[in-house]
Parts: sequence; structure tokens; C-alpha cells
Amino acid sequence: MKNPSGHNYKSGHSVELLQSGEPFFAACEKAIDGAQYFIHFQTYIVDDDETGQRITNALIRASQRGVRVYFLLDAFGGSSYSKHLIKKIEDTGIFFRKFSPAFITKGFQLSLRLHHKVLMSDGETVIIGGMNFADRYRGTPGLKEWLDFAVIVKGPECNQILDILKKLWNKKFTLKRERSREIIHKTLIYQEDIRLRVSQNNWYRNKIEILKSYRSAIKHCHNRMIIFASYFLPGRNERRLLRNAGRRGVDIKVVLSAESDAPMFKHATNFLYGFILSNRIKIYEYQPSNLHAKVATVDGRWSTIGSYNLNHLSDYGSIEMNVDILDNSFTEHFEKVLLGIIEKDCKQVTFEEYMRRGTWLFKLSDWLSYQMIRFLMRLMFLLTPRSFRRPESI
Repeated sequence: MKNPSGHNYKSGHSVELLQSGEPFFAACEKAIDGAQYFIHFQTYIVDDDETGQRITNALIRASQRGVRVYFLLDAFGGSSYSKHLIKKIEDTGIFFRKFSPAFITKGFQLSLRLHHKVLMSDGETVIIGGMNFADRYRGTPGLKEWLDFAVIVKGPECNQILDILKKLWNKKFTLKRERSREIIHKTLIYQEDIRLRVSQNNWYRNKIEILKSYRSAIKHCHNRMIIFASYFLPGRNERRLLRNAGRRGVDIKVVLSAESDAPMFKHATNFLYGFILSNRIKIYEYQPSNLHAKVATVDGRWSTIGSYNLNHLSDYGSIEMNVDILDNSFTEHFEKVLLGIIEKDCKQVTFEEYMRRGTWLFKLSDWLSYQMIRFLMRLMFLLTPRSFRRPESI
């Protein structure tokens, strides 16, 4: 992979990889408990269960010791966050708001969604990933956690991340006393010296940076690429780039979930199996639990981790945040982690096996699901505030 161009990988960072399960939630709790001045917490889902209450209680402890806590929760994804918990946190002084509650009814939404998962402590420590805050991401004695990843980032890019979080929080109607005015007075440089950038997707702000990062990575990949994708439905341009990479001999491994929490989306993805396999791209299905990860590595050099799914819902209907990391040491380590999961917990789907699955009823179900998802994404695109850029076909 050639050196990525464009805006701006910064050096001087420390990055720590986190995987779903107890270590991730322990790291979040540690970051909250270590805050002295302010916390920004923006996420899609916080359930009213043991894990959700754990993060809530940590935020309450922070507020009680005088930390300014800004908690932005998506109105659709956070619909299970109870009024009781909202009152509990607001009574302790936490600044809480639901993001974009307009036009939401049960099971349906027509507005831009806050899908990223970001926790910032004092402008020095940021945790960015794909995990929501619920028991299914931490696991229980009888249920293995959903597979996902995050990173702890420290260093100069925290300034950019804080600016993004403040812009989302500081809406025009925000009361003066609730506005976030925090700044980072001193930029810390770390000896690990990892180069990275934060990338966004926010169609309302005409930002599709993560999509462009994926396109560039696929286009310039020379040897190998691993993609873990929870809701995989790449658009026409992305499919063309994957096809071209496969034909020029790039070893591409796409890891999907054997079973999904979104059956229609899974059937729509199944519809693309024939295309993927016929273009020399390997498919693996993760077996132990639901795969919720949205990550990629390229040539042992570049990796991306965050909330972005390779589909047009993430392109045009959601606010997303990823960390793009340009570092051989980190990416080679991450690649080994992913390959270990493929070897231990995944089953390869060969073209022959796919054809054996393909009864006419099976294929009809996949085709109908694909057409329905494509229609809904186009409808979502039309109903979401946007620039004048035209959509691509799925």
C-alpha cells in the first residue's frame, strides 16, 4: 500500500487495542474514574441493564466529584435508556441530551443518527470503537460477548476529536451554562510515535471521509487485506474496487457473522456471496456469537477501527467516527489478532458450499432482502438532510 495522501496523519500518539468483553468496559470505567475536569460521552446505545448501569454509575461518580459530564445519546438507538436513569443522571448535574429525536416512531426513523461510540476524558484520553454499552457486548456467564474492537488514543489528534464532539454537543438551542467550552491547553507527545488521523462520516456536514479511506485502502492495496464487517453491503464503487483488487492478486479476507441480529441485512449480504467468491475474495463466517466489528487492515501497514459499516446507511444516514492508523507495528499486531480469530473461531465459505446452500427459495429470500434494503437506503438518503451530491447505487 502506498503512503496515503490527503489530510493529515499526525505523529506522536499512543494507541492501545481493545476487544469487546470485560477489558473494554474496565478501560472505559477507568477513563471516567480518572477524569478531573470534563468528560464527553457520545454513543448510539446504552441499555438499562447491568453494563449500561455500570457506565451510568461511573458518570454519576464523576459528576459528583465536580467533573463536567456531557452525555449525548442517540434518540433511536438509546430508546431503551429509561426515564428513571435519565432523571437519575440529570439530578447529579450531568448534561444529558438525546440526539435527533424528530420523526422517530417505534422501529422506524427518518433522521440522521448518531452512530459513533466515543468517550473522552480531560482531552487526554479518547476511546473510539464500535461497541455499545450493553450486556451483549460485555458477555454474561451464559452468553459470549459480541465481537468488536476499539482503541485508546492519546496524543495530538485529541484536539481534533474534542472539536468534533463539541460541535455535535453545542447546538444553537443549548443553554449557555450547558455549552462545552473546554480546550486542550497542552498537546502531549508520546514516544510510541504512532501516526494516525480521526475520520468522520457526517452527510449533513458533507463529510464522507471514512468511505474515502476505505476506497483508497482497497485501491492501493498490494498484498493482503482483512475486513471484519458486521453489516456488509458495499456500494457499486466499493464492489468494483474489491473486484479489481481480487483480480490483481490481493489476498482479501472478508469476515462476516454466521448469524446476525439483523436477519434481513444478513440475507441481503448473502446475495453478494456469489459476486465476492467469483472475484477471488475469501469469505469467513464468525461462529461463537454475533460479529459486530467494523475494522480493516491493509498490507500490515494501515488499519481502521471504529463505528463505520461498509454500507450506505453509514455513508448517508449516520454520524460515524473511525481512527485510521498508519503504523507497521500496531497494524501487524492487529493483523495477528484478526488472523487468530479467523483460524480459531471462523469457518470459510467456499464457492462449492455457497452453491450447495443455494436452493431457489434461499436465493429468492436473499434477492428480496437485498432489493428491500436497497430501497430503504435510497429512501433514507432522500429523507436525510444532505448536500447536492448524488447517491451511488447499492
